Parts: sequence; C-alpha cells; structure tokens
Amino acid sequence: MTAHASSSVAGRGHARAAAALVAAPERIVLAAVMLALSAGAWVSVGLHEPWTVLPAAAVGLALAWRVVPTPTRVTAADRWGAAIAVTGAGVWAVANALMSAEFLIVVRDPGFLTLTGMWLVDHPESDIPTLGSIDAAAVDGSVLADASEAWNLRGDAIQPQGARMLSALIAAGGWIGGDRGVLVANLAIGAVGILVVYALARRVLGPLASLAPAAAVALSVAHIGLSRSAYTEPLTLVLVLAAALWLWRGIEDRRAGAALLGAVASGATSFIRIDGAVFALGLLAAAVVALAVAEGPRARRAGLGLGIVLVQAGVLMAGYAALWRWSESYAERLGDQARTLMLGYSAVAVLLAAWMITWFWGGDRLATGLRAVLGRRGAIAAGAGVSLLLAVLASRPLWWVSRRGTESSVDRFTNSVVESFQSAQGLEIDPTRTYAEHTVTWVSYYLTWPLVALGIVGLGLATMWAVRSRGGWLLLLGAVLPTSLLYFWNPEIVPDQLWAFRRFEPVTLPGFAIAAAVAAWWLAARLRTPRARRTARTTAAVAFVVLPLTTWVSIDLRDDLPISGATPVFVREMGGAREQLDELCALAPGRPIILAGTSSHFGSLRVTCDQPTVLALRALTPEKMAAMAGVWETAPVVLTRNPEWFEWSADPQVVESSVVRQSAYRLQGIPRTYFDRTYSWYAGLVDQDGVLVPLDPPAGGAAVTSP
Repeated sequence: MTAHASSSVAGRGHARAAAALVAAPERIVLAAVMLALSAGAWVSVGLHEPWTVLPAAAVGLALAWRVVPTPTRVTAADRWGAAIAVTGAGVWAVANALMSAEFLIVVRDPGFLTLTGMWLVDHPESDIPTLGSIDAAAVDGSVLADASEAWNLRGDAIQPQGARMLSALIAAGGWIGGDRGVLVANLAIGAVGILVVYALARRVLGPLASLAPAAAVALSVAHIGLSRSAYTEPLTLVLVLAAALWLWRGIEDRRAGAALLGAVASGATSFIRIDGAVFALGLLAAAVVALAVAEGPRARRAGLGLGIVLVQAGVLMAGYAALWRWSESYAERLGDQARTLMLGYSAVAVLLAAWMITWFWGGDRLATGLRAVLGRRGAIAAGAGVSLLLAVLASRPLWWVSRRGTESSVDRFTNSVVESFQSAQGLEIDPTRTYAEHTVTWVSYYLTWPLVALGIVGLGLATMWAVRSRGGWLLLLGAVLPTSLLYFWNPEIVPDQLWAFRRFEPVTLPGFAIAAAVAAWWLAARLRTPRARRTARTTAAVAFVVLPLTTWVSIDLRDDLPISGATPVFVREMGGAREQLDELCALAPGRPIILAGTSSHFGSLRVTCDQPTVLALRALTPEKMAAMAGVWETAPVVLTRNPEWFEWSADPQVVESSVVRQSAYRLQGIPRTYFDRTYSWYAGLVDQDGVLVPLDPPAGGAAVTSP
C-alpha cells in the first residue's frame, strides 16, 4: 500500500471516529430510551427478565440507530462539545454515586419505587405473593396483609403503588450490580438527562453553547437530589425531551422514523407517571401545528401527523392499562383524575386528527393563513405575550396568597402537614396555604433569578420565531409550556422542597435552562463588535456554571446556622437504612415476619427479607399471636419498636439499633439541615402459647449503625 493510500485510509478512520463522537450524546440517549421502553413493556406483561428486556432493547436500538444521523462534516467545536458533554455526564454520575440515596424506608415515593426495583431484579412481575399473610391478618382487624397507600392487596398479591417503568429500569442495574446497582441506577438516568438537554439544545445553539444549559441542569440541586433517589422525574425528563428532539427532527428534516419514535417516547410517559397524558398532549399539539406550517406535500404531512396521533395514543393508553393492571388500588384512588386526563387527551387527539384529514382539501391553510395574518408584528406580540404571562406568574407573591380548602380528608391531612412544617421553621401558622403563588420562585431556588429571567425572555423569543418563521420551535414550546403553566398555576403538591419541585424537574427546569441560553446568546449577538460578543458569550457560559453552584451554599449571618449547605447535595438521603434492613433480616432468616407498629417498614422487610409479612397496628393477646403463628409451618418472628405491646417469656433487649439520616423538610427554600432518626428494634419468636421468646442481641450487644 502506498503512503498516500495509507494516509487516506487513516483520514477516513479519523473522520468516522469524529462523526461517532459527535453523535455519541444522542446515541447514548437513544440506547437509554430503548432500554426504558423495553423494560416498561416487558414488566407490563409480567415477563421482566434479562433474557427478554436486554435483547428487545438491543433490537430496538439497532432498528432506530439511523434516527440519530451521522454528521458528514465535523468541526473542532462539534468534537469538543460532544466530548465535554459525554465526559461531564459520566463524571457527574460517578461523583454522585458516592452519595447515592438509600431510600429503602417508605416515607415518600422513592421508597416503594426503589423496593419494587429490587423485587424485579429476581422476579418477572411486580405483584408480590402474600404467602399466607392474608390468613394470618384475618385473626384480628388491626392486622393487615398490606400497608397504607404504598402496598395494596389485589387478590392474593400485594401491589406496589404507581406505574412500573422506572422500577423496571433500575432493576436492570441490579442485574449488573445487585442492590447497589439498583440504588445508583437512577443516577445513570440523571446523567442521560444531562445529555438529552445538550442534544436538544444543540438543535438551536452551537455545540459549545449547548453545554451551558446542560451544565446548569447538571449542577442544579434539584437534578442532583432527584437523581440520587428513585424519583420518576429524571426518566420523564429523558423521554419528553428526547421525544421533542425526535419529533422536531422528523418534521423539520422530513424523517418519518424519527417523528414516530418521538411519538412512542412521548406516549410512554404514562408508563412512568399517571399524569403522562399532560406531557404527551403538549407535544402532540405542537407536532401537528408544526406539520401544518411545514413545507412539503399535504398528503405526506397529513399522513405523518395521523401516524403520530395513532402511535402516541396507542402507547399512552397501553401505559394506563398497565397501571390499572399492576397498581389497581392506586389507579382507583386517582381514577377521577386519570379519567379526566384520558378523556381530555382523547378529545384533543380526535379534534387534531379530524383537522389533519381536512388537510387533503387544504385545511392546513388555517395555520398558514393565521401565520400570514399575524406577520412580523403578530409574532412579536405573541412572544411578548408569553413572556408577559410568565412574568405575571412570577410576580404573584407580591399580590396574591393561594389557599387550600378544608372540606376533603386529603385537604385536611395536607393542611396538618403544612402546619407542622410551618411550626418547625418558626413561620406564621397558616395551614391552608398552598404556596402556589411561589411556583416560579421555586425554579429560582435551583437556577437563580438571572437564569429564570433569561428563560422568560428565551421562551418569548422561541414563540416569536415559531410564529414568524421556524415551526420546529413549537416542539420546544409544546414540551415545556403546557405542563409548566399548569403546575405554575396549581401544583397540587405538599409544598416542601425538594419534594414540591418534582412538578418542575421534567420539563420546566431544562426548558428554562435551554431558553435562558437561547436568550443569552441572542442578546450577545446583538452587540456591535466581535470582541464584545465574544466577551458576552464567555460571561454567559461562566454564569450558567457559577449561578447554580451558588445555591449549594447559603450564607445568612442572622441565622442560627450562618453558613449552611444544600442537604440534597451534601447528605446521603436515608443513609443507614440499607444496613438497618440487612441486620433485621439477619436476625431470624427464613421466618415469616410480624411487623408491629411501624408501617413504613412493611415493604422494606417484605422485599429485603423476601418473607411473608403482616403489619400489626396495636397490641395483640397471646391467643391471637398463637393463632397467627399457626398459619405458617415455621414460627414467625416479631419485629417491633413497641415491646410493651406483647407478652415476653423474658425481658427483651434491643437487638438492632441504628440511625437513619434524612434531609429536613423546608418551605420556601432548599433544605439546609438534616435530622437523624434513631431506631431501636426488639425481636422475638412466637411460641406455641403466643408468648414471645426474645432473640438475643448480636455478640457484643446491638451495634449502632449510622449514616
């Protein structure tokens, strides 16, 4: 081979490697979405196994590989941008894995979502057999074979609350790394979330400028905290933004495969959350309008639009059907809301489909004609209107106080919780406050006000450009604005942070970050000299990194704690829970469990110990204890923190003592403190007379474990 031919081959190899690097951020997103879709689909039919999920994900990835185009021309900026994005996301995941949560005690959603993931590591479906617990619980009305709202009976099985895709996906981490793999899996999803922000931003910004919104999201306390525990929001972020990206590409670049994959991804949000229809509907409406104003034959555009409606609606309804099958009690509790969502979605989808049918006879002129009538001034007015609306919503703390009712039991319970938070913080006691007027302010806790202000400007600019010239901007707006406006007005959530910000993690946080970058770079481009423009862009890039970092530390010399850190960043949530459960399971392995008085540990023990478990809510006589024990062939073990409830053959001693650390609940700000909850457990075996024979503490006494 000649030297010239050899250098030519090497050059082509370098070019292919560079193109692969540039495509890598989005291809990683594609692989993650395919794994999520596969896990969600197989768990919905009760066949969640490595040999079903992984091959199906691989086939899906191969079929969709060309959805992510391979660039034909690569610049140094393209290479550096992609390399920094991929490396940064990887470093972020590893660094946060060192502080991953141990959310294994069920006080909020990540508890049962994590435990369901652990169950699915070794089981093909999420229904958990009762194994005699129903018969044992029948002995007394105060004994349950399930627990509160998180674990509900359906026939002879216990169903964890909620949709299954996230738990099924993090279970894949368990196939690789056991329990530890499950606990860190959501951080891998969070890292993919950073990459999808970069990939979507790259659609409208340069490859280096797109790093700015990705960095802002990555460094936000919200994204860190919600990714360390098994919250559903990071996965929702991935699916919604990936759907927006692929719908945008499919419509603007005339790539039907990309558009249909976007329809699948957006419809699949119902496999994660019961409010998935809200995200799907915003993207569907945006896609249809974008198709109406796009170039190309009417028949092709109408056909693609109808395909998007059918695919998205089919996937969405399948998700709701799976929710009803695998979490029936939860679906029934929220049945009114779910039915309203589905009816609303169906009505709008039918109307959009009917409109698209008229396109064959020129019905798309409704959109193109309106754009022509609005013209430049109308586009500016539309953009200004969006920014003004968001500014008014941000100003509400100055002139409005939102309140909750007192009629329903849910309202009364929420009011009592809010009152306890207000009392703990020394705030004015006003339990009916929802704090909904502060929802835009909540975004500022994590992005800071300068980025929020830029985001408001950027969303106005995106609206102006969508109306005036580039319909693809509608996909960004459809992903971000409908859900954001809905929850800005009425978040319907207990208002403590970080919990309340869940409403805004999937689309509002990344949407405002991308819009802020768009506004910053647009403003920089308005400057006259190249040097001034370069300085402005550099300043903006630094701000997108530094401003979110400022929220990690609070300095207030008037406070009892003048310098404090954001606990979602600096504290391992529920540190100590994993060791506590391991020690409890090791006390009497292989025996059924009677858990007395601590409902938060019902699912924790049933899944971790993998033994039938019942929950006793009050003291029981020896006769009833003996009757319960008679259900099983092996004498059960009683685990309790209330030894006075039972009759013992000897004085019991503490057999497990541990401390579990949690972030404090805080209204009107990022949590800056934590609390340590001390547990002292007693254990005894039920003898034939129903008297408890205390278990001896481990050699050397009960070890005190701490985070």
